[in-house]
Amino acid sequence: MRYAEVRLDPGPEGFHPADRKLTDSDHIQRIAIHHVNQLDDGTVVLLYELQGIRSRAREVLDANDDVLAYSIAPGAEPDSARGQSNGLPRRQTLHTYIHIDPNETLVSVFQLPQEYSLVIETPIECLPGGGITVLVMGDQQTITNAVGVLPDRIETELLATGEYHPTERTLYSQLTPRQQEILATAVEAGYYNVPKAVTHEGLADRLDLAPVTVGEHLRKIEARVFAEIVP
Repeated sequence: MRYAEVRLDPGPEGFHPADRKLTDSDHIQRIAIHHVNQLDDGTVVLLYELQGIRSRAREVLDANDDVLAYSIAPGAEPDSARGQSNGLPRRQTLHTYIHIDPNETLVSVFQLPQEYSLVIETPIECLPGGGITVLVMGDQQTITNAVGVLPDRIETELLATGEYHPTERTLYSQLTPRQQEILATAVEAGYYNVPKAVTHEGLADRLDLAPVTVGEHLRKIEARVFAEIVP
């Protein structure tokens, strides 16, 4: 069995109006999609991981007629928001269930596993600008055929491919590709050495990211890994 890691970019219209509005919001960041399911009536439910202000996420979803129902469960606040006492809304992780009436683009993407006998691994990493990175498993020809029938306006890029070995799946492989890159860079640079050989600022220079963004990524990585280790 083969795997393929593919980047999908739907362009300015996005995969769906609600997804596009979440992408365009200055107060919300799409992190990952942890679950997708198409119901018998054709509607779709998604479980998003967002980062941002809960009230602003509600405003975005309330304003979209295609959103049939939603529920937002707040998670932890980033360290930069803790202790904040200026009365401003706080950014936090938002686990968001969304039940939507899908458009043609969304259906074309998420029906592929059913039509072509593919397996999509979650979480699906959300990218700035509205794209996603998807890891799919199947035989090589099936993967090629499935990607080939996507609408022309969805830009596709093959990032990696190879043999899929389930027994080799590790905590590292459960991280998103971006998280893997950041963690590998941190380890190589000596961030976890005692004493540290590099700071957030040093990692930020290597990764071409803001130091605060590097810190947020590392905290998410550590939270995911530690949650698997501690009984």
